[in-house]
Amino acid sequence: MKRHYKFIGVFFLFVFLFLGFTYYYKVNMRLYNKSEVYFIVKQGDSINKIAEYLLNKKVIRSKNFFLYYAKIKGFDRNIMVGNYIISTNKDLDFLFKKLTSGKSDFAIVTIPEGYNLYQIAKKLEEKGLLKKEDLLNAKISDFDKEGLIQLDKNAYYELEGYLYPDTYYIPYNLTSKEIINIMFERFINKYKPFIKRQKELNLSLREVITIASLIEKESYNDEERRRISGVIYNRLQRNMPLQIDATVIYAITKGEKHINRLYYKDYKFESPYNTYKIIGLPPGPIASPGIKSIEAALNPEKHQYLYYVLSGNGHVFSKTYEEHIKNVHKYIQ
Repeated sequence: MKRHYKFIGVFFLFVFLFLGFTYYYKVNMRLYNKSEVYFIVKQGDSINKIAEYLLNKKVIRSKNFFLYYAKIKGFDRNIMVGNYIISTNKDLDFLFKKLTSGKSDFAIVTIPEGYNLYQIAKKLEEKGLLKKEDLLNAKISDFDKEGLIQLDKNAYYELEGYLYPDTYYIPYNLTSKEIINIMFERFINKYKPFIKRQKELNLSLREVITIASLIEKESYNDEERRRISGVIYNRLQRNMPLQIDATVIYAITKGEKHINRLYYKDYKFESPYNTYKIIGLPPGPIASPGIKSIEAALNPEKHQYLYYVLSGNGHVFSKTYEEHIKNVHKYIQ
């Protein structure tokens, strides 16, 4: 009889251990992320570093189980560099299949401040995300659902200036419209805190971003952004042409290339963007400004400067044309 009870005890212990291990196995095979996780495996990343990251992101529950499973399955020797999106409601087999595929799920795209729409479109095309014509020909009405932006019919591109310069993680499976909307929405979200100030100045959003784009292209450093903004406002108030070379380059090239040196004939180029030929602002932005240029456009420095010329260390400002000519002779060879 004692042997019979001993057998039953061993049997139940075995069952208990089996059920415990089964539960432990099932629990740790599951992935626990409640939303998609963007995960970058770089050259030289160890399996231990990957496990630590996934644990911190609450993708896996046990670092030790992850490492053990990777080792016994041989996954630890085959993880490949890539940009991966870890979906929800998946398991470790799904995760390791992805990490050993080497097939990236998303592209990392950095748009510098001051990039124009053509440059942005070209970069997105080079990353295999869209055709540049999709962006250049896009209509703002497809994205500006609140009607915040009133276009000028003479604008070269409707979305010029309204895609925020930033770093984006963009899945390859998105449509062109979805990609554009991500960048446009980021611009709107960044700009909304400034709407009250925009209204105080009695300006449209288009006018603010146009001024900001001029500041972005003209400023040598952050310290002079508000001063250049002040020059723009001073000239606008006096009905003086802005005479900004960056607008001439944009007028001629539509942003498709840069001109290192402008000649006399270039300043005569007929275009609503050529601020040597028109009074007031061009019909729209000439680039995507960063937040500091937007702030400067809404908070111009108060001064009497009307001119500036580039020296070896930033711009030199002057109040009169005579003083400006002296500076030109001094700093431009």
